[in-house]
Amino acid sequence: MNYGWKGSIRDFLQLPLNDFIQTLTSYVYSSLTSQQWHDEQEKIQSQQRAWKDCFEKLQGIFKNYNDLDGWFIFEYSILRGSGRRPDVLLLLPGHVLVIECKSYNTVNAAEFLQTSLYVRDIEHYHSTVLQHALKVTGVLWLTNGDNPALFARQEYQIYEASIHSFPKLINGLLKHGNGNTITAEEFLAGTYEPSPSMLEAARAILNNEDLPRIKAVDSSNFDDVYNTIQSVIEEARQTNSHHLILVSGEPGAGKTFLGLKIAHATQNSVYLSGNGPLVEVLQDTLNNKTFVQSLYGYKRDYLQHGKTPQEQIIIFDEAQRAWDAQKMNSHLSEPDVIIQIAKANKPWSVVIGLIGDGQEIHLGEESGLSLWNTAIQNQGITVHAKHENRLFSNAERYEQHEHLHLNCSLRSHAALQYYSFVNTMLDGDIQSAINYKQPLVQQRYPVLITDNLEKAKTNIQGLYNGDQKTFGVICSSGADKLKAIPVVPFGERNILPKPATAYFNYSTSPYYCKNLRYAATEFQTQGLELDCAIVHWDEDLCWNGSNWDCFYTKKDAKNPEQMKLNAYRVLLTRGRDATIIYVPPKQKLAKTWTLLTETLQFPIL
Repeated sequence: MNYGWKGSIRDFLQLPLNDFIQTLTSYVYSSLTSQQWHDEQEKIQSQQRAWKDCFEKLQGIFKNYNDLDGWFIFEYSILRGSGRRPDVLLLLPGHVLVIECKSYNTVNAAEFLQTSLYVRDIEHYHSTVLQHALKVTGVLWLTNGDNPALFARQEYQIYEASIHSFPKLINGLLKHGNGNTITAEEFLAGTYEPSPSMLEAARAILNNEDLPRIKAVDSSNFDDVYNTIQSVIEEARQTNSHHLILVSGEPGAGKTFLGLKIAHATQNSVYLSGNGPLVEVLQDTLNNKTFVQSLYGYKRDYLQHGKTPQEQIIIFDEAQRAWDAQKMNSHLSEPDVIIQIAKANKPWSVVIGLIGDGQEIHLGEESGLSLWNTAIQNQGITVHAKHENRLFSNAERYEQHEHLHLNCSLRSHAALQYYSFVNTMLDGDIQSAINYKQPLVQQRYPVLITDNLEKAKTNIQGLYNGDQKTFGVICSSGADKLKAIPVVPFGERNILPKPATAYFNYSTSPYYCKNLRYAATEFQTQGLELDCAIVHWDEDLCWNGSNWDCFYTKKDAKNPEQMKLNAYRVLLTRGRDATIIYVPPKQKLAKTWTLLTETLQFPIL
């Protein structure tokens, strides 16, 4: 059972208060031991008072709607939603109303945001809602408020109502309702399949579990890309030939997910990443060191120990970030090494390069895809990609495929163009950024701005109170002493877990993201994600009124300004539910604050 109480409006009006409180208490606190029950009495009694207040106010209002065809569901647990429960769902003709009840009158941004995210999740991921095309509306209901007005909170796409204005909302929904009311049983029989995080997806793949057919995946071409790759692998097997497949996609489009799925489903394959923190977090999460391997160890075994790996399918994550020969301190680049390994005494091979845009943040990564063209010279390799061949002059054959580019982000839920917003803003194309920003409100991807880090922490803790969802502070590297919070160190080689792994996986560690005591950098978070990220902006990237000025850059970089922008590109695309941008109150950042709050008009927390 995933609800506390359900019934029709008529059933609710006849329900005794004590039965109601007892039913909800048994449901919500059934897992407590006797000691926990004793220790948490103050919390339990506070919750029971809130339920009593909500019960009495709803009964008082709905006595005037006793013939209305509608249903209540109290304390609905959003399955796979990390323990989150909207207070009340009200099912009306053509509508689902999400009601968050507050018996106090001073509410903060976290409470508006929480209600908005409930609406988003039910609207986009609940099968019954999708099947019946129900309109989902949210309201933050101040049960003891006396303001007669009904407020539309546009920045959160929900309503704020008092005891007096709540009937106005009900009447408005009834006026615009169409179709029949679904019953509580019909709603509860539906499946709720939210977008899994990358780590959740990795666990499911390794454990041979079915991944949900989520709306975001269905609206993308993920399956087409996967099938295209498998067809090339089969061609290589059948014809004893060698191939390089390049799969592009923006951050959050599912490239890592795609690579992990291919590695697990296809024999004689390996998933490689040069992103040390990503490899360590994945290996720790999966308790498996063979499914995902470090590129460093893979190439070291070949170059220093003369061991030729036997895999014929090599998946290279972030292929555009491959090291050049100078960074390798060798006459060979990383693509040279991978192509040599792929072809060594093997009748056929497929190298799959996963390519992200604007993700080059390490020295030695700036040569990008041109290194792969050099590596395939005279190697008899067919190159497959979506885009026209403007780079691979050394390919024996070049084949264009419609489905070798993942076409939308899976990370930021319904906000499929969020990355385009980030891209254009960091490119200095503010008018385009404004255009991409407009739909974010309707798509319920909030970006909030604050100059108070403690306020950001308080709100994010309130948003996910008692929740399993992840949140944390992240920042760019290179200006650590400027930060209002210490930066996660890289740690000692032989001490486990590494701080970056502890940031994501170890709740008892001081580095753990939800403790909000340390900030992780772009190096430690690239390829990974949080449900909500607090991006600690600082004086290393300042808007001057017409473009970006970059400071504290890498001295030996070929294009240090671009690498600084790429660092912020990574940071601004880590949050799945929302992003809070903390801009310290510093003179050098005054125009940055103005850009974010006045020109782009993001709400101030």
